Amino acid sequence: MSVEHREFMDQMAEFQDKFVWESPMYERHERGPRWYAVVSLLALLLVGYAVWTANFLFAFIILLAAIILVLAGNEHPDTILIQIGDNGIVVDGDFHPFTKLDNFSIVYQPPHVRVLYVESKNPLRPRYRLLLGDQDPVEIRNHLRRYLRENLDLHDEHASDILGKLFKI
Repeated sequence: MSVEHREFMDQMAEFQDKFVWESPMYERHERGPRWYAVVSLLALLLVGYAVWTANFLFAFIILLAAIILVLAGNEHPDTILIQIGDNGIVVDGDFHPFTKLDNFSIVYQPPHVRVLYVESKNPLRPRYRLLLGDQDPVEIRNHLRRYLRENLDLHDEHASDILGKLFKI
């Protein structure tokens, strides 16, 4: 990306100010001693099975996954700035123009679920999951409908988010 293009994108990001709020980057799930005991036992069983079948790569992958789960679970999510304007959405300083976004969905089931999903037209880009916090979902929905197609098929969180909550990962 050229310097001029980057400067233009930074200037565009500054003007996206219809809705501005801070949110955690992701939801952090509290894990008690029981969760750690169950995960440790499961990891030990899988490593034991892997060693018994002489599948040492699988054993290494299980150990690595267990270490990552423990280390990542102790981290607190960073706070990000979310901005929505007339030209696009800014997520933590990265400007995403509406022309590069495909659709949006709002899953609103207070007090547990208040999420804005935004899909990119590029299939290689991730789906954005933005926590709404105290924002008015009706106002955001009315604003986004002027620029993006609304995905009315999504009535609940994506399966990956539900599994993440269920397993506290």
